[in-house]
Amino acid sequence: MNAICRGIVAVAAMLAPAAAGAVETVRNDHYLPSPTDEGVVVHVAEKYAVTGSPETARKAVLFVHGATYPGTSFDLPVPGYNWMDYVVAHGWSAYYVDIRGYGGSSRPAALDEPASANPPYARATDAVRDIAVAVDFIRKRAKVSKVSLIGWSWGTVTTGMFTASNNALVDKLVLYAPVYSYEHPVLGPRLADPDNPAQINPALGAYRTVTPDSARQRWEEQIVPENKDLWREPGIFETWYDEILATDPKAYETDPPQLRAPNGVLVDAFSIFSGKPVYDASQIGVPTMIIRGASDPTATDADAQGLFARLGSDTKRYVMIANGTHFISLEKVAPQMFREVQTFLDE
Repeated sequence: MNAICRGIVAVAAMLAPAAAGAVETVRNDHYLPSPTDEGVVVHVAEKYAVTGSPETARKAVLFVHGATYPGTSFDLPVPGYNWMDYVVAHGWSAYYVDIRGYGGSSRPAALDEPASANPPYARATDAVRDIAVAVDFIRKRAKVSKVSLIGWSWGTVTTGMFTASNNALVDKLVLYAPVYSYEHPVLGPRLADPDNPAQINPALGAYRTVTPDSARQRWEEQIVPENKDLWREPGIFETWYDEILATDPKAYETDPPQLRAPNGVLVDAFSIFSGKPVYDASQIGVPTMIIRGASDPTATDADAQGLFARLGSDTKRYVMIANGTHFISLEKVAPQMFREVQTFLDE
């Protein structure tokens, strides 16, 4: 198959991770005031090789998280599963951004009040402004004219929306576990008003809380084999969720601990899972890759195929990873996924 194509690539699974050549890295954390939203501070994490600097790297990539978990997922302190380190080992500088209300970025007072006291916080349009802050910073910091974007889940919506209006600033776009426009038989009705299914549930508050047990259950319901270790390394979940909880200053004020996640995404999700996209993918003109796990019930094949068809890009690729869920970057197929994405980025 040609290196650049317009088709679908189905990839068989690997059973064990293999880390890229180890490269010692420097990590910096930057806290950037939003120029458009008073009081909003955007956290951007940065990594580059200790032997170089941001501007000596070949290119720069920005990771953007999804609906619930912050950007620390891309910097997991486990050999073979740290995507930022993998990118740095291939000569790039790597960044992730926390959207407002997530991770190291600022949280509004609404997240400290009862959820029901305020409307859903942080829509995709808000996230796009935070991505713009990060991209502007990276372009200046790394001295590059364009930045490649990797979005995960809701992050595919926010990076797609950003790219559709800013093609000149984006080198390549990777949509990992994408959602776009699909009448989902489960997730759409789950967000609907019980008394008026055509409308979103008005009881949604500013945020929701996620415990370790509920996070584990969501993930493990997607894993097909009875032995979860066949798809996921022992201890990965615990390490990952400990890293996530550490980003929420109030996580351990309850027993069990819980993560607060803004609910603005659910407004976007209700539209998406009712078959109404929140941005126009035909306006994306940069080389774009779609990649998803074959057993992902959230980012479905039907939705991904529809998005692929609507992309305005001349160069586009769809890669499906066998034996993987919505969390393939944290599963045993992660090294395979990293290689697929890196090949696309490097071409």
